[in-house]
Parts: sequence; structure tokens; C-alpha cells
Amino acid sequence: MSSTGHLFLFSSFYPFSEGADFDDLFDIFIQSGAILSVLVLYRKKFLEQGELAVRYLLRKEENKEGFLFLTRVTIGFLPIMAAGFLFRGFLDKIKAREDILAILGGAWLVGGILILISEFWFQRREKIKTSEPVGTKDAILIGIFQCLALIPGVSRSGATIVTARFLGKNTRSSAEFSFFVAVPVLFLAGAYKLFKHRAVLNWDNLPILSLGFVLSFLLCFFVIKWFLKYLQTHSFTGFGWYRILLGVSVLTFYKLVVQG
Repeated sequence: MSSTGHLFLFSSFYPFSEGADFDDLFDIFIQSGAILSVLVLYRKKFLEQGELAVRYLLRKEENKEGFLFLTRVTIGFLPIMAAGFLFRGFLDKIKAREDILAILGGAWLVGGILILISEFWFQRREKIKTSEPVGTKDAILIGIFQCLALIPGVSRSGATIVTARFLGKNTRSSAEFSFFVAVPVLFLAGAYKLFKHRAVLNWDNLPILSLGFVLSFLLCFFVIKWFLKYLQTHSFTGFGWYRILLGVSVLTFYKLVVQG
């Protein structure tokens, strides 16, 4: 979880010679690959819901399922886009801080603990196994808490999934809504960053950017398929322990090696 956070971690040890702007540009391309994998895997869902929404708006269909689906996805992504735009200067300063490793480690540690708590909470709620989709009120709360993902190391998918779990949604509903909301969030954020760093984009670095895009698409495509199958018999607990272990390791490294 938190692909951007892992990229920050990687670039802390193996920075691109092109600089921070190229780091951001590379992130755009790998996130775009992830978006495409979601669109390919859920193309039938998006097309069906989109068609239903259009037919409902044109009053050719009484079923408003598609309209509600698009409304909830929109509600889910608007808060983080607004917060990202309003606080973009402050967020850029955080990413440039010398103690970015400590921020990443702390975010991973806290996020892992929250995942474990959310799983415990879900199990305690009389072992609810609801398959109900995310509702409008749920989408509002998920959208608000998704804003935490603007902090380096805080996983966007983790924030949405944990919130959905606290709201009593099962693993598949939680994960799928996180995927759906990711499409407009990453697309719009990527478009903004691509325009912002357009001067860095050239024929010399296009091969490595394209490679990152293709590898990201292939990896995400198979990981999402595996992930959904995994969730049929498992919870998110394993991912919580992974984040805790990673967070503790990074914080220990920062304390002992970086700070000395």
C-alpha cells in the first residue's frame, strides 16, 4: 500500500539524477499504468453504470443505480482534489523535508495500526458480513478521510478501505470502491502534474517513463486480480502487519543511521 510512499523511499536511497521534478513525473506514469489496469479490469462495470446513468438522466430508465454509482464516486474524490489544490504549496514543502523518512515511517506505522483496529472493529460488530455497496453517506466520509493520503506514506487505498471497514463494509466492497475512486483522483492529479512538469518531459527520458507505465499496468493488473481473490478468504490484517513492520524498520534506520 502507498505506491507513492514506496517511491519516496526508493528515491531517498537511489534518487533519479534528473531531480525531484522527474521523480514526480515518473510517479505520474506509474499511477497512470495503475489507472489503466483498473479501467481494463472493471471496463464492463464502468460501461454498464455509465449507460444506466445516461439513460436515467434522459428519463429513459427508472433504475437510478448507475446515476448513484457515479454520484458516489464523484463525492468520494472531490474532497481530496480540493484539499490537494488548496494545500499544494504546503504539501510540496513536506515532500522536500530532510526528515521525509521519519514522516514515511510514522505514516506507515500509524496506518498499519489503524488497519488492525478496523479489522478488529469489523469482527466485533456481531460478525457483520454485509455485501451492501458503499452508500452516499459512506462516500462522503470515505472522501473526507481519503484526504489523509496527501501526507507522504499514507496510502490512498488504505485510507479509503479502513474508513469503509469502520463503516461495516466487507473486504470486497471496501476494496472495489477504493479502486473506483482511484480512477478520477489519479487521472486528474496526473493531468495536473503532467502540465506542471511538462518541461521535464522529453524524448530522452520517455523510454524509462514508458517502461514504468507498462510495468505498472502489468503489475497492477495481476495484483488486483490476485488481491480480490485473496480477499475472498482473508482480511486486511496481513497488510496492517506489513505496514507496521515497514514503518518500524524505516524509523529505526532513520534514528540509528540518518540521525546517528
